[in-house]
Amino acid sequence: MDRFLGPFVDATVQCWGCPVFDRLFQVISGAAGAIYRQMVLFCILLFCVFIAFYILYAVWDNIKGGVKEPTYETYFKPVLINGLIVMSLFSLGVWFPRFITSVTIEPITEITVLYTQSVIGQTKESVNEKVTYHPRPMHDDGFYRPELRDKIIMLIKTSVTQFQAMMKLGLAVMDRAFSWDVLMGNGLTGILGNVLKHIIIFFMGLYLVYAFFKLFVKFSFFFIDSVVHLTFYAFFFPISLLGFVFKNSKSAGWITKLADKLGPDMLKKVINSIVTLATAVITYVIIMVIIAKFFAAQSTSGAELARAIMDGSIYSGDLSGDNLNMLTLAGCIVLVYLVTFLTAEIPKITRMITTTFGVDEEKELGEAVAKDAEKFMENAANLGKNLGGKIMNAVTGKTPATSGGGGGGAP
Repeated sequence: MDRFLGPFVDATVQCWGCPVFDRLFQVISGAAGAIYRQMVLFCILLFCVFIAFYILYAVWDNIKGGVKEPTYETYFKPVLINGLIVMSLFSLGVWFPRFITSVTIEPITEITVLYTQSVIGQTKESVNEKVTYHPRPMHDDGFYRPELRDKIIMLIKTSVTQFQAMMKLGLAVMDRAFSWDVLMGNGLTGILGNVLKHIIIFFMGLYLVYAFFKLFVKFSFFFIDSVVHLTFYAFFFPISLLGFVFKNSKSAGWITKLADKLGPDMLKKVINSIVTLATAVITYVIIMVIIAKFFAAQSTSGAELARAIMDGSIYSGDLSGDNLNMLTLAGCIVLVYLVTFLTAEIPKITRMITTTFGVDEEKELGEAVAKDAEKFMENAANLGKNLGGKIMNAVTGKTPATSGGGGGGAP
């Protein structure tokens, strides 16, 4: 079963969101780069308006409170110096934001990819073999560099390989539950006495396949948060630079707060949304190691089996038949409970990981869209079930059951 359905899992569990993310990233980068000059001109006009009001504010503040501090040092010197810096940065055009992202977002994304792949024992080459999507050609004149797009897609693809691995583990457990050597481990009496235990093990494997396919579908929408934050950061970047003009000056607090919201805070949200894509992998490794401890043979270390699970090369023959024979019915129930508990605790484990690395989760939009997709799938399944029932009733000539209520029949 696992060797037959394994290729099917590889072909089905691919990066569904990669083509969408790729196209949206190119549109955002191209559009933000194309209007960057116009945004800069708009910001220069805003700068002139702000400076005019700022001079009036400075004069009024001095008249109202009396001259307590040198007006030039307190009000105008920081604004003049910062203004010259910002105007110089504006003159660099789109090169400057590309430089900022190349020294902030790109290195962090690259480190996240390398760390994630080292945790699960993957390389870029092995990931590309399992998840076959390749980024489309992209012009190198937009707000973001193509390298950033490539790194984010590689991170998403790396996570997808773990969903493939966990579903293959489920297939291996299902296949091993009713393998001949396991069923005959205790002779004929063993078959009769252990059949219930192995039915539970089979459904535990089926649950692994089902649960991680559902998680895979949800994960396919998590890139939405990255797209949204990348969009806001790109289009509001010039305005955030404009807010830097009034930094360290005696100006209204709302200007500097607005600049922080449109600048550093948005950059942090972009980074958080990208790192959040990797937390799934680290979280699922914990589940893999625990399951491996149950099924590893005495001659095989749990670490070796965990590596086989992580790289997706696990087959039913790698699972210990002796352990399955020794596993009691109570042990099976405990194992099912443990797997169910861990999958339910995934959000808490993820928060622990993100807190450890000082990262805030950014997947609210993706979670909302994923829930809508789940609801759509459930409605489609119910519709198919009802439609199938009606077709069967029509074929068999069976009258559909009606709800209870009064009403006499035909005389």
